[in-house]
Amino acid sequence: MLHRTIDPGSDQIADLLEVHPKTRKIPPFLYRIAVLWACILAGLFFALIAYGTTPGPSSSPPTESPLGPASDELQTSATTDWEVVMAVHPKCPCTVASLNELNRLLTKVDDDVTCRFLVYHPAETEPNWIDGKINSRLSQFPRSIIQPDEAGEVAFEMGMQTSGAVVVFDPHGKTRFHGGITVSRNHEGDNLGVRSISMLIQGQTPPLSTTPVFGCRL
Repeated sequence: MLHRTIDPGSDQIADLLEVHPKTRKIPPFLYRIAVLWACILAGLFFALIAYGTTPGPSSSPPTESPLGPASDELQTSATTDWEVVMAVHPKCPCTVASLNELNRLLTKVDDDVTCRFLVYHPAETEPNWIDGKINSRLSQFPRSIIQPDEAGEVAFEMGMQTSGAVVVFDPHGKTRFHGGITVSRNHEGDNLGVRSISMLIQGQTPPLSTTPVFGCRL
């Protein structure tokens, strides 16, 4: 009588020879959805960059200040002050960065500068339309004038069409600089606008006399 010898390793061989079920494949439509979603995110990312780095409109200011001496309104006897005029839209969040950069500028040249803020408001609106965080911040600037500007008429006369735009006049009322003082929308940090104005007021030759303005349109 024949006996069958059982090899102890035969069970392992049988397991290896056993056909395992195939791994489930991801449906093709899920790949398409993932690719579409990635494209949407990339598009939004680049659109955000483009929005932040696209300057607002502006035009050349007059060669001389159309405004009266700030010293008259501030009731001071100073006759050698430079004047920085800034157009402000009180509802524009980007303007906060411009105000912070202006404050940084004033720490360098504060004794030689007066500020004038032309605060935009639509025609035929109530006086309290300009109230808010930004307008409250303006009152914290020393040696400054807050001037409501209906429909932005005064700002437009000076070539400013974007909130945060500045025009700098020397003590003789001559226009010496115009443009923005941030590198992009709502972005603070070293920039050619602040550097140029600072050098100009300190009697040095600035690298630029005009820079792009980043902010909300008036």
